[in-house]
Amino acid sequence: MADLSTSYLGLKLKNPLIAGSSPLTASLDNLKRCEDAGLSAVVLKSIFEEQIDLDSDSVVDGAQDYLAHADAYGFVKSASMERHIDAYLTLLEDAKRTLEIPVIASINCRQSGSWIEYANRFAACGADAIELNHYVVAADVEVDGTAIEKEYLSLVKTARKQIKLPLSLKMGPSFSSLANMLRRFDELSIDGVVLFNRFYSPDIDIDKLALVPAQMLSSKDEYALSLRWTALMSDEVRYDICASTGIYNGGTVVKQLLAGAKAVQLCSVLLKQGLSSVAKIESELAQWMDSHSYSKISDFNGKLAQERMPDPAKWERVQYMKSILDAQKG
Repeated sequence: MADLSTSYLGLKLKNPLIAGSSPLTASLDNLKRCEDAGLSAVVLKSIFEEQIDLDSDSVVDGAQDYLAHADAYGFVKSASMERHIDAYLTLLEDAKRTLEIPVIASINCRQSGSWIEYANRFAACGADAIELNHYVVAADVEVDGTAIEKEYLSLVKTARKQIKLPLSLKMGPSFSSLANMLRRFDELSIDGVVLFNRFYSPDIDIDKLALVPAQMLSSKDEYALSLRWTALMSDEVRYDICASTGIYNGGTVVKQLLAGAKAVQLCSVLLKQGLSSVAKIESELAQWMDSHSYSKISDFNGKLAQERMPDPAKWERVQYMKSILDAQKG
């Protein structure tokens, strides 16, 4: 029987299947279901710094007639923010008390600021690790790419300095030199990177002439980008890579492990197909390992990473024309 255990962020996992941040990880009942389904760790639903600030401002706006005292504004806003944080801390404490698998707290932040204090409070409540999400839409024409990169690096540097728990960064792929950024994160001594975040995207309802959210869930064909960059960078950095997006079956998990990922995050497949999909994915992974005579994941982990390939260029554009010609012949 294949041994599916692995290590991610220094955490010992019984298999490489982690529940990514989603509505499914926002309540204790669902977290229990994730553990019972066979997932090896859970990332709590992200707490959004931006949403906390907006909700706090909304509460303050609704209480304007009562804010006669000079200190009242700060008190009401602070109390509203604390309500959000307390609810998250309660979920974290309950999860740590109830679950046997690692619990990773997740923070979606805009800039260096109050979220640092949140992270330290999560650590005090027993979080096994912190996953940091930094969501930036580079839409300001006055801000160049270098400034965006500096902002990212400054945020990660601050987080690493203040957070003693294992720290991962869940990020998007939109950098002028993604490889350079991933190497520079390594220099800041983070413990892991999740490739890639799936950010909110707007769409247009042509009947109502209004903006609506685009499809947020991934499809089973969307794993190629994370697979490529996992393969390109897994032997170039010291931290662990966790693959995300488009992971629907054991075959895709095998591909990500061969590329060098230490674990994968499941989200859309759980929301679309239910938690019963976990056992199926785990079984497919074990069957593949048995059929190839691999007794443990380390036997093949990173076997097809770029640095270990006889022809490393196969992960790069040089193969583009060959792929087109092969498709035409077929």
